[in-house]
Amino acid sequence: MKHKKWILLSSIICLFFVLAGWVSWTLFSSGKSAEPMNSDTTSNPGTTIEEKSEDFSEEVVNEPTKEDIVVFSASEFENGHDFIEEFHDFYNTTLCWGRVVTADYKDQQETALSIVEAFKGVKIQDKRLSEDFISIENTAKQVIESDDRDAMIKLHRLFHDLDIYFNGYSKDDTFGVTEYKGA
Repeated sequence: MKHKKWILLSSIICLFFVLAGWVSWTLFSSGKSAEPMNSDTTSNPGTTIEEKSEDFSEEVVNEPTKEDIVVFSASEFENGHDFIEEFHDFYNTTLCWGRVVTADYKDQQETALSIVEAFKGVKIQDKRLSEDFISIENTAKQVIESDDRDAMIKLHRLFHDLDIYFNGYSKDDTFGVTEYKGA
């Protein structure tokens, strides 16, 4: 009797592994990518990663802004291009594709502190860009004071749009949250 139970149990376990393997093979071989919930993305929520990569064209839509428009005097950043790119990369890595829900608040708070610190002694030669930097600073202060996920998303969107307009991406997919729209 014990022997039959082991055979039945072994058969069920084997069937489970075969079924799991078939499901995995079906999902991964289709080439489709599942969209995570709560994604903070700029494109159509129903598109796959392959389709999103096709959104990037080689045509330059926005020319990079001159480096002397933003000058950091008491900061590790050489220019506004580096500043915007670094923080946009951070927010892409920590907030996009649903990660805003699980983002580590201490990380977000420390980054917001770095943003505010970098603004000490900054000189900006464009009124619209200056307004965006004030908005970034005020939003960063919100993140410093509390675990405000909406403020984190706003910071990502501000850096995203500025990265496109200021650093001259070959795409024009923005959230429309900045005053600065390029030179």
